Amino acid sequence: MKGLKLIVVLAGIMGIVMPRWGWAEEAETIKLQEIVVTAPRTDRKLVETPASITIITGEEIEEMGAKSIVEVVESIPGIVKDSDSRDRVTFRGNRGPQSPGVLVLVDGVPANTGISSYSEYDAIPVSDIERVEVLRSSGSIAFGPDAARGVINIITKKGKEGPPQVKSGVSYGSWNTWEGSADITGRNAKWDYALSGSVLDTDGYEEDHKQRGAARFGVGYNSSEDTRIGFNLSWRKVDYDTIYGKTKWQVDNYRRDKIFPKSETDPTLVHNRENEDENVAMNLGFRNEGTDSFINGFVSYDHTDHVYKYLPKRLDPSASKTSSYYDYQEDRDQDRSLARISGGYHFRFDEIKYTPTFGADYENIEFDQKKTYPWSPLPPSSSQETAMAKGTLDTERERWGLFLSNELDFSEHWELNFSGRVDSVDYDVRSKEPKKVTNDHTDFSWNITPAFHPVPDSTLYASVSRSYWYPVLQYYKYAMEYGDDQNRAEDLEAEEYLTYELGYKHYFGSNLSLALTAYYMKVKDKFLSLYDESDWKGYSNVGESEHQGIEVEATGRLWPYFGYRFLAAYQDAEWDDATFRAYIWGETPAEDTRENVDISGEKVPHVPDFTSTFGLDFYFLDYLKFSTDVNYYGKQYIDVLNRYEINDYVTADAMLSYTRKNYKIWVLGNNIFDREVENKFNETGKRNADGSPAHLYYPIDGRYLEVGVTIDL
Repeated sequence: MKGLKLIVVLAGIMGIVMPRWGWAEEAETIKLQEIVVTAPRTDRKLVETPASITIITGEEIEEMGAKSIVEVVESIPGIVKDSDSRDRVTFRGNRGPQSPGVLVLVDGVPANTGISSYSEYDAIPVSDIERVEVLRSSGSIAFGPDAARGVINIITKKGKEGPPQVKSGVSYGSWNTWEGSADITGRNAKWDYALSGSVLDTDGYEEDHKQRGAARFGVGYNSSEDTRIGFNLSWRKVDYDTIYGKTKWQVDNYRRDKIFPKSETDPTLVHNRENEDENVAMNLGFRNEGTDSFINGFVSYDHTDHVYKYLPKRLDPSASKTSSYYDYQEDRDQDRSLARISGGYHFRFDEIKYTPTFGADYENIEFDQKKTYPWSPLPPSSSQETAMAKGTLDTERERWGLFLSNELDFSEHWELNFSGRVDSVDYDVRSKEPKKVTNDHTDFSWNITPAFHPVPDSTLYASVSRSYWYPVLQYYKYAMEYGDDQNRAEDLEAEEYLTYELGYKHYFGSNLSLALTAYYMKVKDKFLSLYDESDWKGYSNVGESEHQGIEVEATGRLWPYFGYRFLAAYQDAEWDDATFRAYIWGETPAEDTRENVDISGEKVPHVPDFTSTFGLDFYFLDYLKFSTDVNYYGKQYIDVLNRYEINDYVTADAMLSYTRKNYKIWVLGNNIFDREVENKFNETGKRNADGSPAHLYYPIDGRYLEVGVTIDL
C-alpha cells in the first residue's frame, strides 16, 4: 500500500527526534497544553489526544488580524482555501462539488445550512471566539457522518471569575472595510455571562459588497466547578454579492469589477448575484465532570432564512423576460433540531483504567424553497411555470446515531482507544411538479487507536478508522429533476472513508511545540459531476480516490524577543478506480468529444501538492511586536485529466502591534506584494473555439491593508 511509505518516513523522523530531545520543564502554557473538547471526553490536553487536532485561541486570531473563519484556519497543514464565488475550505482534498468540506460547529450548533449544506463562513464573527478546534481526520464518532470530512469546532467566549471584562475594537482597511465589535463577559458567584455584538461592512476586492451583523447572549449556572448548565442565543445576518466566473479576457480587463461585459465583442453587461442570509440559533447544554463519572447533554434549534437572487440578465435589454433562464429569486427556509448526549465512567483496576463513553444523537432538518420570477411580467410564461414547479421544494433529512467509545490506559505510557458508531438517515425530497424521491442509509463507523506516551507531554499514536459522508439534499434534488438510469436517487451511495494515520506530538517547553502527522485515506464512491452526451445531469458516485500526505506543525519562542512557526503539508490525491465524462481533444477544438474515460492514476483537481507557512515574531520591549508570514502554495490541477494546472505561488503577510495597559493598536497587511492569483475551474477540460482553455476564473483577494484598535476595560 503506497500510503504506508509515508508512515515509514514519519516513523523515521520520530526515531531521530525522540532520542535527541528529553522532556523540558514547562515554561508557559501553549497550545499543546490546552484542554480539548472536540472529542467524546473533554478532560485531555491536546498533547495527550491521539488525533490530528489543531487549536487556535482567540488571542492568536486577534494577532493574525483574521476577518473570517477561513482566514483563521487556512494556514493549518492539510487545509486549503478552495473558493469560487464564496469562501470554502477543503481538508486533505476531500471536499466534493456543491457540498461542504467539513462540519462547522458554533457552540455545538452546526453552521452548515441550505440544500447544499454550505457554511456561511463570513457570517461567523471572529471577535467573539474563545478558541477554534480543528480536527483534520474524521470526527464521525463524536459528531456523526457530517463530520467524516473533518470538523471546525468554534467555542465562543464565556465569563470568568472576577469583575466584568469589557472589550471593544474597531478597524478600517482596504476596499472601504469597516469592522466594529464589543463584548462583555463576567461571572457573579455561580452565574457566568457573555454578551457580544459585531458589524462588518466592506465593498470587497471585486466590489462584491458585504454587510454582516451578529449578536449573542450566553449565560451559565455553575452549581460547582465540575457542573454547568449553559444557554446561548445567537443571531447572525450577512448580505453579500457573489460574482460570476470570468473568462480570461474578463479577468484580464475587469479583474476587480462585479459587473463586466460579456466578451470583447459583446458589450452587454453581466450583473452579479445577491444573497441575504439570516440565522437564529439557541441551545441548552449540561456538563458534569466528576472524579470518575462524566456526562454532557445538548439540545439546540436554529432557523435560517436565505434569499438568493439570480440576476445575470438585469442589465441586458435584449433578454427575454418570459424565458425560464431570466432572472429569478429563491426564498429558502431551514429549521433544524439537534439533541446530543454522552457520558461515561472511569473504572480503575490497579494500573489499568478503563473509560467507556456512550452517546446518542438525533437531528432533523427541514428545508423548503420557493422559486419565483419577480422581475418578469405576470402571468409567468409556461416555461417559467415549469421552472417554478421544479424549483419549489419541500425536503426533510432525519438522522439518528448511537456510539460507544472505549479507552484503556495501561500505566502512564500506553493506551488503546476503540470506538463504534451506527447511523441511520432518511431523505424525503419533493417538488411542486410534482415529483418525489426518498432514500435511506444505515452504516457502521469505527476507529481503533493505540497510543504510547514515551515521556510526559508526548504522544505517539497510530489509528485506523472507517467513516461515511452522506449525500446532501442538493444531490437528491438533481436526481429527482434529471432522474434516469444514470442518476437515480436510490443509487446515491455514501462516501466511505478508510483512513490510516500516524502521529507524534511533543511539548518540549516554550522552545518547541511539535506535531507530525502522516495519513493515507481511501475514499470509495466519491462524488463528481455527471454528464451525458449533451449536458450536465447532477452528481453521482464516480469511483475511488486515494489521498496521502505528511503534515508538520512546529511553533515556539526561542528567546524572549523572538518566536517562530513552521506549518507545512505534502498532499498527494489521485483517482484509483473511477470513470468520468471528460473532453477528449481532437486535432481542432471543433473535433473535441465528451466521452466516458478511465481517470485512474490522474490527480484529484484542486489539491496543491505542497503548502507551507513560515512565520517569525519579533518582540521589542514589552509592548511592540512585529510578525511576518511567508505562504507557499504548490501547483494544483484544474481538470480531471490533468491537462491544465494552477502554478505555484508565494504570498506574504505582516503585522505590527503596539500594546500598552488596556489598549492595543495594530497595522497589518495581507498579500502585501499584491500577488495576482485566480482560482480556476474546468473539470471536463473544455476548450474554446480558438483552442484556449474554457476556464472560469475567480480572482483571489489582492493586497489588503488595515489599521485598528482594541480596548480592554
